[in-house]
Amino acid sequence: MLTLKLQKVTEAVPERGWARAEFYDMLVDGEVVGTIQLRLGDTDHIRLYGGHVGYNVKPEHRGHSYASQALRELRPIARQHGFEEISITCRPDNAASCRTLEKAGASYQGTYAVPPDTDLYARGDFHMRRYRLAL
Repeated sequence: MLTLKLQKVTEAVPERGWARAEFYDMLVDGEVVGTIQLRLGDTDHIRLYGGHVGYNVKPEHRGHSYASQALRELRPIARQHGFEEISITCRPDNAASCRTLEKAGASYQGTYAVPPDTDLYARGDFHMRRYRLAL
């Protein structure tokens, strides 16, 4: 069974458009298999491009639905922070992440062009698929 353990909390960096965030380790039988973060802001940029959630499963642990399980575990935490729904984004070519989000019950909302003056654009993410996850 997958559980989440709070790893760290980062403060907002308003000049970069970054919200305060909580980072959690994904644990399976005491082993860290990945991480998931919850961004606590609710700006247009977060909703449309950056997402409220980011996750990463270590390569050797992929294929076990750990990210979708972590999203289920993250739901009550997000509700405690006042969210009724969260936006999660991924690159259009990331088929595994699209499957993860659909498996977790998120609904596809559209693909959006990323504004050129953002960190996402600077790293080469010109479009993002947006999903909505009701809590």
